[in-house]
Amino acid sequence: MKRLGTAEHVVQNKLIVRSEQIVGSATNIPRVNSWVVDQKRNKVGKVFDIFGPVDHPYIIVRPNRGVDATDMVGKKLYVDEASGRDSQWKRLRS
Repeated sequence: MKRLGTAEHVVQNKLIVRSEQIVGSATNIPRVNSWVVDQKRNKVGKVFDIFGPVDHPYIIVRPNRGVDATDMVGKKLYVDEASGRDSQWKRLRS
């Protein structure tokens, strides 16, 4: 689980997350369709888009059904690297 950033706004039922300072290469930027979870590992949604400066981008998160986006404002969100197709692909390749 990698820290994504803090949810700041809700626009058209999508969360705008200000990411943490990115140090190093662009590989620390989450990929589109990566799962976003809260501190208790409850799935909040998926990364929809990324925009803004490279070292401190904004990330748009499309919330899952049943998740109230306004409840997430001000909370720290994380990228769950353990779930999804990418982690299964990496396990199969190694």
